[in-house]
Amino acid sequence: MRRAVALVVERIRGDAAILAFAGVGFLLTLAYGGYLAPDWDPIRDDQQEYLALARGIVATGEYTRATGTESFVPEPLRLPGYPIFIAPLCVRGCSMWGITFVQAIVVAILVVIVAKFAATLIGKRGGVIAGGMVALNPSFAFFGAHALSDVLGTVLMVGSVAAAAMLIPSRRAGGLFAGVLFAGSVLTRPLFVVALPVTMLAVALRHGLRRTAAPLALLVIVFALAVAPYVAYTESAFGRPLVGSSGTQLWMAYFEVRGSLDAMERDQEAAGRAALARFAAISDRAEQSRAWIVLDDELRARAVTLIAHDPWGFAARGVLRSAVLWTGDVPLRAEHITPTTAALWRVGGLTWFLVGFLGAVFMVRRGDPLTALPLLVILATWAVSYPLWAEGRYSLPAQPFVAIGLAAMLVRLRSPAPRGAANRAVLAR
Repeated sequence: MRRAVALVVERIRGDAAILAFAGVGFLLTLAYGGYLAPDWDPIRDDQQEYLALARGIVATGEYTRATGTESFVPEPLRLPGYPIFIAPLCVRGCSMWGITFVQAIVVAILVVIVAKFAATLIGKRGGVIAGGMVALNPSFAFFGAHALSDVLGTVLMVGSVAAAAMLIPSRRAGGLFAGVLFAGSVLTRPLFVVALPVTMLAVALRHGLRRTAAPLALLVIVFALAVAPYVAYTESAFGRPLVGSSGTQLWMAYFEVRGSLDAMERDQEAAGRAALARFAAISDRAEQSRAWIVLDDELRARAVTLIAHDPWGFAARGVLRSAVLWTGDVPLRAEHITPTTAALWRVGGLTWFLVGFLGAVFMVRRGDPLTALPLLVILATWAVSYPLWAEGRYSLPAQPFVAIGLAAMLVRLRSPAPRGAANRAVLAR
Protein backbone atom coordinates (compact mmCIF):
# COMPACT_ATOMS: atom_id res chain seq x y z
CA MET A 1 0.00 0.00 0.00
CA ARG A 2 2.76 2.43 0.92
CA ARG A 3 4.56 1.61 -2.29
CA ALA A 4 1.43 2.34 -4.33
CA VAL A 5 0.88 5.65 -2.55
CA ALA A 6 4.53 6.58 -3.07
CA LEU A 7 4.24 5.85 -6.78
CA VAL A 8 1.13 8.00 -7.08
CA VAL A 9 2.80 10.86 -5.22
CA GLU A 10 5.89 10.55 -7.40
CA ARG A 11 3.76 10.65 -10.53
CA ILE A 12 1.86 13.72 -9.34
CA ARG A 13 5.12 15.47 -8.56
CA GLY A 14 6.51 14.56 -11.96
CA ASP A 15 3.41 15.83 -13.78
CA ALA A 16 3.47 19.02 -11.71
CA ALA A 17 7.12 19.58 -12.63
CA ILE A 18 6.36 19.05 -16.32
CA LEU A 19 3.47 21.52 -16.20
CA ALA A 20 5.66 24.00 -14.34
CA PHE A 21 8.32 23.75 -17.05
CA ALA A 22 5.62 24.11 -19.72
CA GLY A 23 4.56 27.31 -17.98
CA VAL A 24 8.16 28.52 -18.01
CA GLY A 25 8.38 27.94 -21.78
CA PHE A 26 5.10 29.80 -22.27
CA LEU A 27 6.16 32.81 -20.20
CA LEU A 28 9.64 32.93 -21.71
CA THR A 29 8.13 33.10 -25.20
CA LEU A 30 5.90 36.00 -24.16
CA ALA A 31 8.92 37.70 -22.60
CA TYR A 32 10.73 37.44 -25.93
CA GLY A 33 7.67 38.97 -27.57
CA GLY A 34 8.06 41.97 -25.29
CA TYR A 35 11.77 42.10 -26.13
CA LEU A 36 11.19 41.97 -29.91
CA ALA A 37 8.23 44.36 -30.02
CA PRO A 38 7.21 46.60 -31.64
CA ASP A 39 8.92 45.65 -34.93
CA TRP A 40 9.55 41.95 -34.18
CA ASP A 41 13.07 41.56 -35.52
CA PRO A 42 12.64 42.91 -39.09
CA ILE A 43 16.03 41.55 -40.17
CA ARG A 44 14.37 38.11 -40.35
CA ASP A 45 12.37 39.04 -43.43
CA ASP A 46 11.09 35.48 -43.96
CA GLN A 47 8.34 36.58 -41.58
CA GLN A 48 6.88 38.95 -44.16
CA GLU A 49 6.61 36.15 -46.73
CA TYR A 50 4.71 33.91 -44.32
CA LEU A 51 2.42 36.77 -43.30
CA ALA A 52 1.76 37.63 -46.95
CA LEU A 53 0.73 34.03 -47.65
CA ALA A 54 -1.53 33.97 -44.59
CA ARG A 55 -3.20 37.18 -45.75
CA GLY A 56 -3.60 35.70 -49.22
CA ILE A 57 -5.34 32.64 -47.79
CA VAL A 58 -7.70 34.85 -45.77
CA ALA A 59 -8.44 37.22 -48.67
CA THR A 60 -8.84 34.70 -51.50
CA GLY A 61 -9.23 31.25 -49.96
CA GLU A 62 -6.31 30.12 -52.14
CA TYR A 63 -2.66 29.47 -51.41
CA THR A 64 -1.16 32.63 -52.86
CA ARG A 65 0.38 35.92 -51.81
CA ALA A 66 -2.06 37.74 -54.08
CA THR A 67 -4.85 39.64 -52.33
CA GLY A 68 -7.77 41.85 -53.26
CA THR A 69 -8.21 42.26 -57.02
CA GLU A 70 -4.87 40.65 -57.92
CA SER A 71 -5.00 37.51 -60.03
CA PHE A 72 -3.94 34.20 -58.53
CA VAL A 73 -0.16 33.70 -58.36
CA PRO A 74 1.17 30.25 -57.33
CA GLU A 75 3.70 30.06 -54.49
CA PRO A 76 7.05 28.45 -55.47
CA LEU A 77 9.04 28.86 -52.25
CA ARG A 78 7.16 28.51 -48.95
CA LEU A 79 5.17 25.43 -48.01
CA PRO A 80 1.57 25.81 -46.83
CA GLY A 81 1.76 24.31 -43.32
CA TYR A 82 2.74 27.43 -41.41
CA PRO A 83 0.72 30.01 -43.41
CA ILE A 84 -2.40 27.87 -42.91
CA PHE A 85 -1.62 27.69 -39.18
CA ILE A 86 -1.42 31.47 -38.74
CA ALA A 87 -4.15 32.36 -41.27
CA PRO A 88 -6.93 32.41 -38.61
CA LEU A 89 -4.81 34.94 -36.70
CA CYS A 90 -4.70 37.16 -39.81
CA VAL A 91 -8.46 37.56 -40.18
CA ARG A 92 -8.15 40.79 -38.21
CA GLY A 93 -4.71 41.90 -39.29
CA CYS A 94 -1.98 39.36 -38.44
CA SER A 95 -1.32 40.59 -34.90
CA MET A 96 2.23 39.64 -33.94
CA TRP A 97 1.18 39.51 -30.30
CA GLY A 98 -1.56 37.06 -31.27
CA ILE A 99 0.94 34.88 -33.15
CA THR A 100 3.40 35.05 -30.25
CA PHE A 101 0.71 34.07 -27.72
CA VAL A 102 -0.43 31.07 -29.77
CA GLN A 103 3.15 29.95 -30.36
CA ALA A 104 3.88 30.32 -26.64
CA ILE A 105 1.19 27.65 -26.19
CA VAL A 106 2.93 25.59 -28.88
CA VAL A 107 6.23 25.84 -26.96
CA ALA A 108 4.44 24.67 -23.79
CA ILE A 109 2.96 21.73 -25.72
CA LEU A 110 6.43 20.87 -27.02
CA VAL A 111 7.76 20.71 -23.45
CA VAL A 112 5.01 18.28 -22.44
CA ILE A 113 5.48 16.07 -25.53
CA VAL A 114 9.24 15.86 -25.02
CA ALA A 115 8.85 15.07 -21.31
CA LYS A 116 6.26 12.33 -21.89
CA PHE A 117 8.14 10.77 -24.79
CA ALA A 118 11.48 10.90 -23.00
CA ALA A 119 9.90 9.25 -19.94
CA THR A 120 9.13 6.17 -22.05
CA LEU A 121 12.79 5.96 -23.05
CA ILE A 122 14.78 7.00 -19.96
CA GLY A 123 12.29 7.05 -17.09
CA LYS A 124 10.13 9.73 -15.48
CA ARG A 125 13.01 11.64 -13.95
CA GLY A 126 14.76 11.74 -17.30
CA GLY A 127 11.53 12.91 -18.92
CA VAL A 128 11.22 15.81 -16.51
CA ILE A 129 14.85 16.78 -17.09
CA ALA A 130 14.44 16.64 -20.90
CA GLY A 131 11.26 18.71 -20.78
CA GLY A 132 12.95 21.23 -18.51
CA MET A 133 15.89 21.57 -20.88
CA VAL A 134 13.55 22.35 -23.76
CA ALA A 135 11.67 24.90 -21.64
CA LEU A 136 14.85 26.62 -20.54
CA ASN A 137 16.50 26.58 -23.97
CA PRO A 138 15.90 30.18 -25.12
CA SER A 139 16.03 29.24 -28.80
CA PHE A 140 12.51 27.78 -28.71
CA ALA A 141 11.05 30.83 -26.99
CA PHE A 142 13.00 33.21 -29.23
CA PHE A 143 11.71 31.71 -32.47
CA GLY A 144 8.30 31.20 -30.90
CA ALA A 145 8.09 35.01 -30.78
CA HIS A 146 8.65 35.24 -34.56
CA ALA A 147 6.29 34.61 -37.45
CA LEU A 148 8.49 31.73 -38.60
CA SER A 149 7.73 28.05 -39.15
CA ASP A 150 10.50 26.65 -36.95
CA VAL A 151 8.63 26.12 -33.67
CA LEU A 152 5.46 24.76 -35.28
CA GLY A 153 7.57 22.45 -37.44
CA THR A 154 9.49 21.29 -34.37
CA VAL A 155 6.41 20.36 -32.36
CA LEU A 156 4.89 18.57 -35.37
CA MET A 157 8.06 16.58 -36.04
CA VAL A 158 8.65 15.65 -32.41
CA GLY A 159 4.95 14.89 -32.00
CA SER A 160 4.91 12.64 -35.06
CA VAL A 161 7.93 10.65 -33.86
CA ALA A 162 6.45 10.37 -30.35
CA ALA A 163 3.02 9.36 -31.68
CA ALA A 164 4.44 6.60 -33.87
CA ALA A 165 6.73 5.30 -31.10
CA MET A 166 4.15 5.44 -28.29
CA LEU A 167 0.90 4.54 -30.10
CA ILE A 168 1.97 1.87 -32.61
CA PRO A 169 0.87 -0.90 -32.35
CA SER A 170 -0.96 -0.53 -29.00
CA ARG A 171 -3.56 1.95 -30.30
CA ARG A 172 -5.60 1.17 -33.39
CA ALA A 173 -5.51 4.77 -34.57
CA GLY A 174 -1.80 5.18 -33.90
CA GLY A 175 -0.81 4.98 -37.58
CA LEU A 176 -3.56 7.42 -38.54
CA PHE A 177 -2.55 10.01 -35.95
CA ALA A 178 1.17 9.67 -36.68
CA GLY A 179 0.57 9.93 -40.43
CA VAL A 180 -1.34 13.19 -40.03
CA LEU A 181 1.42 14.66 -37.85
CA PHE A 182 4.20 13.54 -40.21
CA ALA A 183 2.34 15.12 -43.13
CA GLY A 184 1.88 18.34 -41.17
CA SER A 185 5.57 18.47 -40.32
CA VAL A 186 6.66 17.91 -43.93
CA LEU A 187 4.18 20.48 -45.23
CA THR A 188 5.74 22.92 -42.79
CA ARG A 189 9.43 22.16 -43.45
CA PRO A 190 10.15 19.54 -46.16
CA LEU A 191 13.45 18.32 -44.71
CA PHE A 192 11.53 16.95 -41.74
CA VAL A 193 10.64 13.97 -43.93
CA VAL A 194 13.92 12.37 -42.74
CA ALA A 195 12.21 11.51 -39.43
CA LEU A 196 9.62 9.32 -41.16
CA PRO A 197 11.76 6.38 -42.35
CA VAL A 198 13.94 6.20 -39.22
CA THR A 199 10.86 6.20 -36.97
CA MET A 200 9.14 3.50 -38.99
CA LEU A 201 12.32 1.41 -38.89
CA ALA A 202 12.66 1.72 -35.11
CA VAL A 203 8.99 0.89 -34.52
CA ALA A 204 9.11 -2.14 -36.82
CA LEU A 205 12.27 -3.47 -35.14
CA ARG A 206 10.81 -2.91 -31.67
CA HIS A 207 7.46 -4.61 -32.17
CA GLY A 208 8.04 -6.85 -35.17
CA LEU A 209 6.83 -6.38 -38.71
CA ARG A 210 3.83 -8.68 -38.22
CA ARG A 211 2.34 -6.47 -35.48
CA THR A 212 3.25 -3.15 -37.07
CA ALA A 213 2.63 -3.79 -40.78
CA ALA A 214 -1.00 -2.61 -40.73
CA PRO A 215 -0.55 0.59 -38.66
CA LEU A 216 2.63 1.50 -40.53
CA ALA A 217 0.86 0.98 -43.86
CA LEU A 218 -1.95 3.20 -42.59
CA LEU A 219 0.64 5.80 -41.58
CA VAL A 220 2.13 5.85 -45.08
CA ILE A 221 -1.28 5.99 -46.78
CA VAL A 222 -2.50 8.85 -44.59
CA PHE A 223 0.78 10.70 -45.09
CA ALA A 224 0.58 10.32 -48.88
CA LEU A 225 -3.06 11.42 -49.02
CA ALA A 226 -2.34 14.46 -46.86
CA VAL A 227 0.58 15.73 -48.95
CA ALA A 228 -1.03 14.84 -52.30
CA PRO A 229 -2.98 18.14 -52.65
CA TYR A 230 0.22 20.16 -52.33
CA VAL A 231 2.00 17.92 -54.87
CA ALA A 232 -0.95 18.41 -57.24
CA TYR A 233 -0.75 22.17 -56.63
CA THR A 234 2.92 22.40 -57.60
CA GLU A 235 2.48 20.01 -60.52
CA SER A 236 -0.37 22.11 -61.88
CA ALA A 237 1.37 25.44 -61.32
CA PHE A 238 4.98 24.61 -62.20
CA GLY A 239 4.93 21.28 -64.04
CA ARG A 240 6.91 19.48 -61.32
CA PRO A 241 5.90 17.70 -58.09
CA LEU A 242 8.28 19.60 -55.82
CA VAL A 243 9.57 23.15 -55.68
CA GLY A 244 11.52 25.07 -53.08
CA SER A 245 14.97 26.51 -52.50
CA SER A 246 17.30 23.49 -52.55
CA GLY A 247 19.36 24.90 -55.43
CA THR A 248 19.78 28.27 -53.75
CA GLN A 249 20.65 26.61 -50.45
CA LEU A 250 23.25 24.39 -52.11
CA TRP A 251 24.85 27.31 -53.95
CA MET A 252 25.01 29.44 -50.81
CA ALA A 253 26.45 26.51 -48.84
CA TYR A 254 29.43 26.26 -51.17
CA PHE A 255 30.55 29.76 -50.17
CA GLU A 256 29.63 29.49 -46.46
CA VAL A 257 32.73 29.40 -44.21
CA ARG A 258 34.80 29.63 -47.42
CA GLY A 259 38.15 31.38 -47.55
CA SER A 260 39.75 32.84 -50.66
CA LEU A 261 38.31 31.85 -54.05
CA ASP A 262 40.14 30.77 -57.17
CA ALA A 263 39.33 32.20 -60.60
CA MET A 264 36.70 29.62 -61.46
CA GLU A 265 34.94 30.08 -58.11
CA ARG A 266 34.98 33.86 -58.45
CA ASP A 267 33.37 33.59 -61.87
CA GLN A 268 30.65 31.26 -60.56
CA GLU A 269 30.00 33.47 -57.56
CA ALA A 270 29.71 36.58 -59.74
CA ALA A 271 27.36 34.81 -62.13
CA GLY A 272 25.22 33.58 -59.25
CA ARG A 273 25.01 37.03 -57.69
CA ALA A 274 24.04 38.48 -61.05
CA ALA A 275 21.22 35.95 -61.30
CA LEU A 276 20.05 36.90 -57.81
CA ALA A 277 20.16 40.59 -58.74
CA ARG A 278 18.07 39.96 -61.87
CA PHE A 279 15.50 38.14 -59.79
CA ALA A 280 15.40 40.90 -57.14
CA ALA A 281 14.75 43.48 -59.87
CA ILE A 282 11.49 41.76 -60.91
CA SER A 283 8.48 43.61 -59.51
CA ASP A 284 5.59 41.71 -61.12
CA ARG A 285 4.40 39.03 -58.70
CA ALA A 286 3.41 36.49 -61.36
CA GLU A 287 6.73 36.91 -63.16
CA GLN A 288 8.55 36.58 -59.83
CA SER A 289 6.85 33.25 -59.20
CA ARG A 290 8.05 31.80 -62.51
CA ALA A 291 11.47 33.41 -62.23
CA TRP A 292 12.13 31.82 -58.84
CA ILE A 293 12.01 28.34 -60.38
CA VAL A 294 14.47 29.41 -63.08
CA LEU A 295 16.77 31.00 -60.49
CA ASP A 296 16.75 27.96 -58.20
CA ASP A 297 17.50 25.62 -61.10
CA GLU A 298 20.36 27.84 -62.29
CA LEU A 299 21.94 28.09 -58.83
CA ARG A 300 21.63 24.34 -58.35
CA ALA A 301 23.48 23.72 -61.62
CA ARG A 302 26.19 26.20 -60.61
CA ALA A 303 26.47 24.57 -57.20
CA VAL A 304 26.94 21.12 -58.74
CA THR A 305 29.66 22.55 -61.00
CA LEU A 306 31.41 24.12 -58.01
CA ILE A 307 31.20 20.96 -55.91
CA ALA A 308 32.64 18.90 -58.78
CA HIS A 309 35.46 21.47 -58.96
CA ASP A 310 36.39 21.00 -55.26
CA PRO A 311 34.48 18.04 -53.76
CA TRP A 312 36.83 17.36 -50.86
CA GLY A 313 37.04 21.00 -49.88
CA PHE A 314 33.24 21.25 -49.93
CA ALA A 315 32.93 18.12 -47.79
CA ALA A 316 35.54 19.38 -45.33
CA ARG A 317 33.78 22.73 -44.98
CA GLY A 318 30.67 20.75 -44.12
CA VAL A 319 32.23 20.17 -40.70
CA LEU A 320 32.32 23.92 -40.11
CA ARG A 321 28.80 24.29 -41.47
CA SER A 322 27.77 21.59 -39.00
CA ALA A 323 29.21 23.66 -36.17
CA VAL A 324 27.04 26.56 -37.32
CA LEU A 325 24.04 24.23 -37.54
CA TRP A 326 24.31 22.66 -34.10
CA THR A 327 25.46 25.62 -32.04
CA GLY A 328 22.28 27.51 -32.90
CA ASP A 329 21.43 31.15 -33.48
CA VAL A 330 22.14 33.59 -30.68
CA PRO A 331 18.64 34.32 -29.33
CA LEU A 332 19.05 38.10 -29.48
CA ARG A 333 18.30 40.87 -31.93
CA ALA A 334 21.17 41.30 -34.39
CA GLU A 335 22.10 44.71 -33.00
CA HIS A 336 22.51 43.24 -29.51
CA ILE A 337 24.87 40.42 -30.51
CA THR A 338 28.51 41.11 -29.68
CA PRO A 339 31.55 38.96 -30.53
CA THR A 340 31.70 37.91 -26.86
CA THR A 341 28.05 36.84 -26.61
CA ALA A 342 28.32 35.03 -29.95
CA ALA A 343 31.44 33.14 -28.84
CA LEU A 344 29.94 32.19 -25.48
CA TRP A 345 26.73 31.01 -27.11
CA ARG A 346 28.59 28.90 -29.67
CA VAL A 347 30.80 27.27 -27.04
CA GLY A 348 27.79 26.53 -24.88
CA GLY A 349 25.74 25.28 -27.83
CA LEU A 350 28.52 23.02 -29.06
CA THR A 351 29.00 21.59 -25.55
CA TRP A 352 25.25 21.03 -25.27
CA PHE A 353 25.20 19.20 -28.59
CA LEU A 354 28.24 17.03 -27.97
CA VAL A 355 27.08 15.87 -24.53
CA GLY A 356 23.55 15.27 -25.82
CA PHE A 357 24.88 13.38 -28.83
CA LEU A 358 27.03 11.22 -26.57
CA GLY A 359 24.03 10.55 -24.35
CA ALA A 360 22.00 9.51 -27.39
CA VAL A 361 24.80 7.11 -28.35
CA PHE A 362 24.73 5.56 -24.87
CA MET A 363 20.95 5.14 -25.15
CA VAL A 364 21.47 2.82 -28.13
CA ARG A 365 23.33 0.41 -25.84
CA ARG A 366 20.10 -0.36 -23.99
CA GLY A 367 19.14 -2.67 -26.85
CA ASP A 368 15.60 -1.34 -27.38
CA PRO A 369 15.26 -0.01 -30.95
CA LEU A 370 13.06 2.84 -29.71
CA THR A 371 15.87 4.15 -27.52
CA ALA A 372 17.88 4.58 -30.72
CA LEU A 373 15.35 7.08 -32.07
CA PRO A 374 16.99 10.23 -30.63
CA LEU A 375 20.32 9.30 -32.24
CA LEU A 376 18.67 8.30 -35.52
CA VAL A 377 16.75 11.58 -35.77
CA ILE A 378 19.88 13.60 -34.94
CA LEU A 379 21.95 11.74 -37.54
CA ALA A 380 19.23 11.96 -40.20
CA THR A 381 18.82 15.70 -39.64
CA TRP A 382 22.58 16.14 -39.75
CA ALA A 383 22.97 14.11 -42.96
CA VAL A 384 20.28 15.94 -44.91
CA SER A 385 21.52 19.34 -43.68
CA TYR A 386 25.22 18.67 -44.26
CA PRO A 387 25.47 19.87 -47.88
CA LEU A 388 23.12 22.84 -47.44
CA TRP A 389 23.45 26.38 -46.17
CA ALA A 390 23.52 26.17 -42.38
CA GLU A 391 21.64 28.28 -39.86
CA GLY A 392 21.24 27.37 -36.22
CA ARG A 393 17.46 27.39 -36.40
CA TYR A 394 17.51 24.60 -39.00
CA SER A 395 18.58 22.18 -36.23
CA LEU A 396 15.73 23.24 -33.94
CA PRO A 397 13.52 20.17 -34.70
CA ALA A 398 16.37 17.85 -33.66
CA GLN A 399 17.27 19.82 -30.53
CA PRO A 400 14.60 18.11 -28.36
CA PHE A 401 16.25 14.79 -29.19
CA VAL A 402 19.60 16.27 -28.19
CA ALA A 403 17.93 17.29 -24.91
CA ILE A 404 16.73 13.71 -24.41
CA GLY A 405 20.27 12.44 -24.94
CA LEU A 406 21.60 15.01 -22.48
CA ALA A 407 18.94 14.04 -19.94
CA ALA A 408 19.88 10.38 -20.40
CA MET A 409 23.49 11.28 -19.67
CA LEU A 410 22.54 13.16 -16.50
CA VAL A 411 20.31 10.32 -15.30
CA ARG A 412 23.13 7.88 -16.02
CA LEU A 413 25.60 9.96 -13.98
CA ARG A 414 23.22 10.47 -11.06
CA SER A 415 21.98 6.90 -10.81
CA PRO A 416 23.71 4.93 -8.04
CA ALA A 417 25.57 1.83 -9.04
CA PRO A 418 23.68 -1.43 -8.46
CA ARG A 419 24.51 -3.18 -5.22
CA GLY A 420 26.24 -6.03 -7.02
CA ALA A 421 28.39 -3.65 -9.00
CA ALA A 422 29.31 -1.76 -5.82
CA ASN A 423 30.31 -5.00 -4.07
CA ARG A 424 32.42 -6.02 -7.04
CA ALA A 425 34.14 -2.63 -6.94
CA VAL A 426 34.97 -3.11 -3.25
CA LEU A 427 36.30 -6.62 -3.84
CA ALA A 428 38.40 -5.37 -6.72
CA ARG A 429 40.26 -3.06 -4.34
